[in-house]
Amino acid sequence: MTLKHKVEAGQAVLLVARASADAQNLDALQLLRESLAAQVGSAGKVDFEQIDRIESGAVVLASAHYDCVVANPIEPWVVEHSSSVLACLLLALKPSGALVLDELVLDAADSLDGSPVTRTLDELARQLRFAGFVDTQIDCSAPVAEATLRLLAERCWKLPNVDGFVSSASGHIVVAAARARKPEYNVGAAAALSFGKKAKADTKSAGTQSAQKVWMINVESDDEIEDQDKLLEEEDLARPDMASLARPGDLKPRRKPCKNCTCGLADGEVVDESQACKPAVKPAVPKKPVDVVNVKSSCGSCSLGDAFRCSSCPYLGMPAFKPGEKVTLGGSMLHDDFIP
Repeated sequence: MTLKHKVEAGQAVLLVARASADAQNLDALQLLRESLAAQVGSAGKVDFEQIDRIESGAVVLASAHYDCVVANPIEPWVVEHSSSVLACLLLALKPSGALVLDELVLDAADSLDGSPVTRTLDELARQLRFAGFVDTQIDCSAPVAEATLRLLAERCWKLPNVDGFVSSASGHIVVAAARARKPEYNVGAAAALSFGKKAKADTKSAGTQSAQKVWMINVESDDEIEDQDKLLEEEDLARPDMASLARPGDLKPRRKPCKNCTCGLADGEVVDESQACKPAVKPAVPKKPVDVVNVKSSCGSCSLGDAFRCSSCPYLGMPAFKPGEKVTLGGSMLHDDFIP
C-alpha cells in the first residue's frame, strides 16, 4: 500500500476494482482491503464493488455515502473509467470526498493501432473535470513493463498479435495516478439566494442616513431655470364656473351614428340629423337549389325515411326510397283529396 491509499479513522471507504477471472489480483485486493479496514478502524467501514456491475447498472451506489473512493488500485490496471462510472462515483462521494484512481494512459497524443488504451493524460484530466470533480492532480509513473503488457494482451485483452503489440506499445503506455475531490455540495443541492435586503435602522440618525434618496436639481448650476408658476396669469388660475361650461342654447347635441351607419354621420359628413339613420340592408342571397336527385348522402340514412334523416337533410318530407332511385310521387298522391 502506498501513501495515496492513506485514509483516516472513522471514514467510509469504497474499493472499486475488476477481479480477474484467473484470480491473479485477488490476493493483492484482499491485502489492500484489510489495510484500509485497519486504518478506518471499527468506527469506519470498507466496501468493495465490481466496476462491471456499476457500469452496467446492476448496482446503484448510495448517494453521498463514502468519504473516499479507491478505484482500480491493483496491477494490471485493466479498467478504463467511462463517464458513466465517474458520474456514479461522484454521486457516491460525500461533499469534499476524495477519489483515488489509477488508469493506463498513452504518453503522447499519437494512438497505437489495435491498442485498447486510447486516452492520453490530458484526456483523463478533462474527463474527470467533465464528470464534476475539482482539484484534479495526476502523476505518471515509469512506462509499463513489457511483461505486464504481455500479460494484459494475452489474458485480459486477448489480442491476436501479442508480440507485435508489445513491441509497438513498449515505452508508450504509462500508469496515471489521479487524485480528485468532489465539490463542497451534493449533486442537486439548492440554496436560497439573498438579493440584498435593506437593514432596518435602529436609531433616528441611522434612519435618516439610510433614507431613500430622491432626484434633486443641482441648484449650484450656472443655467438659469425659470419659475413655471410665473408663466401663469391670474385668469389661468381662476376656476371655471358651470355657466361657462354649458352648451349654447342654439347648439343642439350631435346625434351618435348607429352601428351600421349609411348616411355619412360616422364619417364626419354634414347630414340632416332630423331624419333617422337607416341601417344598411344586406341584400338577400338566394339559396342555391338543392339537387335532390344527384345529391350524395354522407350519413347513408337518407333513403330510410324521416325518422332516420338529419335536420338538414334535403329529403325531409319525402317517402323512403332505394339508394340511387329518383323520388317520384305517383298514384292518387298527384290529385287533391277534396273533390267539389
